[in-house]
Amino acid sequence: MTLKWLLVRRITLVAIACLFAGSLIAIYRVSSIAKHQNEVLAQSVSRQLNLQLLRIDTMLDIPKRFPDWDLVTSYAVQPGQCVQLLKGDGTEWRSSCSGIDTVSNPSPQWFIEAYKYFVGGEMLASRPVSYRNTVAGSVVATFNPAAIASEMWHTIAPVFGFSALLVAVLCIVSYCVIDRALRPTTVILDRINRLARGDLSSRLPAFRLVEINRISEVFNALVADLKQTSSERAELARRLVDAQEQQRRHIARELHDEIAQQLSALNALAACLRMAVQRDATELEGEARELEDMASSLMVSLRKTLTYLRPQEIDDLGLLPSLEGLVATYNTEAKGRTRYTIQASGDIEDLNSETRAHVYRIIQEALNNAAKHANAQNVKVTLNQICNAAGENIELVVTDDGMGPVRDPKLKTFTGSGLIGMRERVLALSGSLDAGPRAQGGFGLHVLFPSHANGGAA
Repeated sequence: MTLKWLLVRRITLVAIACLFAGSLIAIYRVSSIAKHQNEVLAQSVSRQLNLQLLRIDTMLDIPKRFPDWDLVTSYAVQPGQCVQLLKGDGTEWRSSCSGIDTVSNPSPQWFIEAYKYFVGGEMLASRPVSYRNTVAGSVVATFNPAAIASEMWHTIAPVFGFSALLVAVLCIVSYCVIDRALRPTTVILDRINRLARGDLSSRLPAFRLVEINRISEVFNALVADLKQTSSERAELARRLVDAQEQQRRHIARELHDEIAQQLSALNALAACLRMAVQRDATELEGEARELEDMASSLMVSLRKTLTYLRPQEIDDLGLLPSLEGLVATYNTEAKGRTRYTIQASGDIEDLNSETRAHVYRIIQEALNNAAKHANAQNVKVTLNQICNAAGENIELVVTDDGMGPVRDPKLKTFTGSGLIGMRERVLALSGSLDAGPRAQGGFGLHVLFPSHANGGAA
């Protein structure tokens, strides 16, 4: 529910509560009036009968005329009101009632039943009839509950109609006023959503309302700080990745210049030793051949390590041939269990050497994760250059149809040293990375970064 409708609903509920409270006050007032009328009637009849007893005692009247009920009936009795004279034992002596006009002034039956259920009672009023401490009876005045309910209905019905119209008008006016007052929130939500999508250029305009304008000022300040912090973080990540690549390059150079040369010499010496023992000491030929095989195996392992540390093909052949060679290597190692493919479009080779190295590393790590964890039959790498209003971007997508890595249920994102390393490289490229299960099954990695990103030295 939006804030606008929430406020309108609460205002409506308050208005209905006020209407209900007003109706209760009206009902209480009608009940009080009815009770007062009963008390007045009972008091008047009781006083009249007491006066008749006084006249009888003073010989001004005869006892057989008591009670003189014709005199009582001269009192104005309200519709639905009854007055009774009860004997000392509680039996009815005399009574007089006024009927109810249910034709010209009808009231809903449900309201009458509701009154009987919640209020009920006849608003009974009783007064004794006595003379010189001798009780002759009692006068009881009551109201028919239907008559009181009818009076209540005709009292509150006009209020209900007018109040319903007033509530409707109030809702419409409140909606228009609140809609106008909260119109800036649409802009605020739009900017927040843009910020959530990573658009750090989103800013809020100035507003006339002081409170909302303060939100605008704080939002703009926070976004500016976030943009600066993100820029500093990206620069720090670029330097970190740059240092890693420089360290990899240094280690690769040392291995190539020192260890590789020594292994080549060792392999040559092992071959010479094997040929020598073939002539002079044939019993040592097996050990010599084993030494030669060990040297050759070490050369192969060293070559793989050098390729992992710093693929020379990126600088010599280009990014796409290097990636095709990488995919071919994984296909060879998979031995048909998994099929790796790559598809590229756009001017991928126009990327600077640093960015190409980062792209190679990201794809290398993604394929490595797929080979270790996905248990997939197909792994596809897509590398495209996208040109739109936002500029030129590089989109990298790696998908598989396997199980994907297991996510820690306590975490909201997928973690691991591989993904952390990829995030650092993407951050250094001023890009974004999304990784997670796909709706159609398998796991997907999506990377987007500007074509002219400052990737740092590789």
